[in-house]
Amino acid sequence: MPVFYALLLVLSASAYAQDNGNTYVVSQVSAEARNNLIRLTWVDSPDARGPVYIFRSSRPFSGSVPANIRPVMVRYGEQYYIDDSEDLENVYYFVAASDVSGRRYDVIIPRVNSTVVSTSGAVASAPVESRQTAEPVQGISNLTARLDGERVVIAFDVNGPRKNAVLYRSTQPVKEPRDLLNSVMVRSGVRSPFVDYPVPGLSYYYALIYEDEISGGSMGIRPGINATISAVTVYGDGSAEKALRPMPLPAMTLNSALTESYFLPDTASAVPLSDNAARIVKNANVPEKAPPEPRKPRAFTVDLQAPSGGEDSALFQIISESFLKRDWEKARADLLHYLSLPRSKDIEARARFYLGQTLYFTGNYRGALFEFLTVRPFHPVEANMWIDSILSAMVY
Repeated sequence: MPVFYALLLVLSASAYAQDNGNTYVVSQVSAEARNNLIRLTWVDSPDARGPVYIFRSSRPFSGSVPANIRPVMVRYGEQYYIDDSEDLENVYYFVAASDVSGRRYDVIIPRVNSTVVSTSGAVASAPVESRQTAEPVQGISNLTARLDGERVVIAFDVNGPRKNAVLYRSTQPVKEPRDLLNSVMVRSGVRSPFVDYPVPGLSYYYALIYEDEISGGSMGIRPGINATISAVTVYGDGSAEKALRPMPLPAMTLNSALTESYFLPDTASAVPLSDNAARIVKNANVPEKAPPEPRKPRAFTVDLQAPSGGEDSALFQIISESFLKRDWEKARADLLHYLSLPRSKDIEARARFYLGQTLYFTGNYRGALFEFLTVRPFHPVEANMWIDSILSAMVY
């Protein structure tokens, strides 16, 4: 009976969020953590085109939003937000859409417009029930992802003729074919067991699909059978965190009156100096701190030459038409759209390298820092130089 009422609640919320065929909720909300930064992503509502409101709490969202939680507003079209938290244990998010008239739709639908950040590092595996079915599952089954140090061991069973299978990796659960748009193709023609080396510090889900199903447009996603239902998190040697610690992080003014919400006021309250302290500061001969020298944009040589075709061609077009012309807003939007589809490891790393630069030059230092931390395992020298410049700009 509790399951029935939970299902009824979700269906009622979905019906409220839809009116005359229009959808007024965001979807595909996911969160990934790196060090003390959390990147929240979602897909905007096609019908509610006002600002998006992000709520955060230490408790799951259900029913209605607590009145004492202050949301963060993000403009329509951004579709991501970089948050920070010293405690990453069970941080819950709810992302609400609004229309251009200012009406906000506080309709909470689990795993659609609300999610949780978990650092448990659980090993993904198919449920026991799926292994004890009376008849064997045809095709791919029992897909598991097992953590082994800094690598992930993928294992699965195949019943029937062996065909070419494609392995996908995602930072959010793969439940239906459209979720593959936010996934990365790891390799084609995999055999069990297969060893994957993803970027440390993130939680991953895997899906394995036959190549002929992809080409025929009949991709069958079966969670717990050919798609993992629990995340596996790879923990590295902490080198990224060590790179951050020598530079002091920006100071924060905490407000003890906020009990449920983690969000802080937009402006900190000024505390006046005592007369003695003010006199000391006035008489002190402290040289003014010089502003950090801004970095110049960088591009890989391979992206400055017109390729013959493929996904390199689209990236070359973005670099030549907006990035090299220093149109940072257009380049940022184009790169986000480019990365919304699965890309190969090298192409994705280069695209995120350029995305980090666009965020740096538009003053979004937290977002830029997250991108360069992601790129660091592929281009450590270049990424470290940008990380140093970002941290210098953040503490100036």
